[in-house]
Amino acid sequence: MMSTDEYETDEDIYHDACFAAGMCCLKLACEGGEINRERLAIELMRLLGAVIEKREECPSSLLFAIEQLRGEPDVEADEGAG
Repeated sequence: MMSTDEYETDEDIYHDACFAAGMCCLKLACEGGEINRERLAIELMRLLGAVIEKREECPSSLLFAIEQLRGEPDVEADEGAG
């Protein structure tokens, strides 16, 4: 049986996604870059690539944030739309 420390709750994923998105916005703002959905999604994808390369992990929070910004539909919602 998994302990609560071994898996992320939906709230944890949402919090971590917001934190990563906020950090990317701050980075772009400090660099004088334009902040919009597409640019933020690109920065989060770069971060995801770096995490995968360095830690060999694919954080669900980053995937969630990218999906939200890009407007990609949920798999479950897709299944019912056929």
